[in-house]
Amino acid sequence: MKRFGSRGLTITRPEADAIIKRSTGGYATAQSGPAQLAFLIGSPTDDSLKGGACSIFDFRMTLDVGEADRLRAVRLASYFADDWVQIRVDGTLVASGPTAWTGMGPPPGKCEKRSSFHAAPELDISAAMTTGPHEIWMRVAVGNEGEAQARIVADLDLGCRASERIVDLCAGIAGQQQCRLHDETVDDVVTFRNGARTGLAPLPQTRTLGTPACQVQITRDFFRRDRRYACAIDTASLPPPDLTRGAYIIDRSTETLLADRARSAEGSYQESSRPFAMPDRGAVAACEPICKTRKLRVNSDVAPEGVVGSLQNDPQGWDVFYHSCTSDSLCPAGEGEELVSACGCLDDFPEAVAMMQTVRLAGADLARARHDRRRPDQTLLRARG
Repeated sequence: MKRFGSRGLTITRPEADAIIKRSTGGYATAQSGPAQLAFLIGSPTDDSLKGGACSIFDFRMTLDVGEADRLRAVRLASYFADDWVQIRVDGTLVASGPTAWTGMGPPPGKCEKRSSFHAAPELDISAAMTTGPHEIWMRVAVGNEGEAQARIVADLDLGCRASERIVDLCAGIAGQQQCRLHDETVDDVVTFRNGARTGLAPLPQTRTLGTPACQVQITRDFFRRDRRYACAIDTASLPPPDLTRGAYIIDRSTETLLADRARSAEGSYQESSRPFAMPDRGAVAACEPICKTRKLRVNSDVAPEGVVGSLQNDPQGWDVFYHSCTSDSLCPAGEGEELVSACGCLDDFPEAVAMMQTVRLAGADLARARHDRRRPDQTLLRARG
């Protein structure tokens, strides 16, 4: 029974809105950097708030955090007001001005300040930005006329990431007592064979996954594991196989007749026979017809001692060729070749064996002669003996 386990790897590069977004409230979302979003809340137009003697204005904005682990930082970057302002995150006061204003009532001083103030605290509020919705609440106190604004900046991690899961189809079988591991291959390395460990193990691999625009290098001990299990089957509840039918077929069938005896559901036997013949295999030639030719050749090879042909009694020799014959039994001999054996089933194996043995013995004689030249003292002793 064969099963496998593998790593399911998915390369993702999220959109900024999937990490954090302004779902309600506020008045603008701006891309303030390649991986930075700014969320704006308030009424920044000059004297856009009419407060009379002293009025409280509420501005609320909801930020939805989808992937908190991709938030590098979330900051209250800046805020300003004419006249007073409070900034709360999920109800918790994080900033106020122009002086401390902590209560839920009117500001602790004259409402009309006759000027606006600006602050850029770059206050880190990342700890509050867990996954889920978060409310940014801005309370503004205005005497006569005024304006206010707060700017929340989120630094994002937009890099490519790999998410993985192990697909293990072996677990169900590996936990069964009647099954044992028979063969295993891990990333094309055979670690188990016939129930025994081979002693081999794959080295950790580094693979580059994804697309050219979004690539991630993953190093893992394995990426795919194929296993084959041998399981013992309880045969006590299975009926024994009926071997008498096979014996009946073998004993009573011939080259032209196929006999059979089948057992019905009631337990009775039904005998039958029908003609039988092997399919025609067609005629096959005894061999591929070939012919043998030879061509005159003068030995002009060169060795350190000079031209080899000049050292021979007769420098003339023959090159032997074998050709496959045409369909009409003609030998396609080349230019200058003369026919030695006509088309047919040629058998030159004895000649080939004799030639190989000649070459082998000649090589042995050369080796022996070279050895004798290197040891002249022993050669002399053998000669004297």
